[in-house]
Amino acid sequence: MQYSTTGAIVGFTMDDAASLLINGVEGRAPALLLVKGTATCEIVEQHANLVTLVNFASIDDRGWPGDADSAQLIVTLPDKCESLRATVRDALTLASHSPDTFAQPNVIEHVEESILQAVDLAMAAASPTPEAKRLSLSHYLALVRKLDEFIAESAGKALYSADVARQLGVSVRTLHNAVVAIRGMSMHRYMRLRRLWNVRQQLVRGTSVQSVKAVALVNGFWHMGEFTALYRELFGETPQQTLSAARKQTSEPS
Repeated sequence: MQYSTTGAIVGFTMDDAASLLINGVEGRAPALLLVKGTATCEIVEQHANLVTLVNFASIDDRGWPGDADSAQLIVTLPDKCESLRATVRDALTLASHSPDTFAQPNVIEHVEESILQAVDLAMAAASPTPEAKRLSLSHYLALVRKLDEFIAESAGKALYSADVARQLGVSVRTLHNAVVAIRGMSMHRYMRLRRLWNVRQQLVRGTSVQSVKAVALVNGFWHMGEFTALYRELFGETPQQTLSAARKQTSEPS
């Protein structure tokens, strides 16, 4: 088959038992197929496989490996591959069980961002940045401080990694490396923690909140089960408990 895209196509099997040959090379998990531009692939399957192909219209400044108009297999870590699979399964489950959710503002963009983040982490694990290309810690520190300022100024707004990196004048990969170096966690996890704090600040206001789900969706959390678990882990209570306590406090006579 011939692939053609303005950005990139990422392909991967949905289980470890799947096996196929791509241009004579065996494609087994945790390998990803990455196609940029236009590329012809000869694919041989000895048996039926469950495979996902995700097309991104644009991947500017994400720092993914690979040349234009090429297809290549990229071996990543098993846990990163499984995380990518789980994100796609969750997105498909949401589309199947709650299709109306996608009509909510920015939900499609939030789902796309989640899949991009999972691919980012898989690509980063596959090709760590060479030491020679790393910036100094002082540059990374300055970049993270700019990131914090940008997030603070954008409170209540939907933030997407490509937009944030573009505003700061770097690639998503460079921004990720800076946050790892300075904060000790991935950029995506760091921004997720900031978004969780935004949710909590909105919930403690109580009376102005329509529902927990509405606040979660506005802040980019479209998987409600995962969101509740993350919130409970960070704050020691469920989002609904936070909201109920805030409403009770505002309703009590002073």
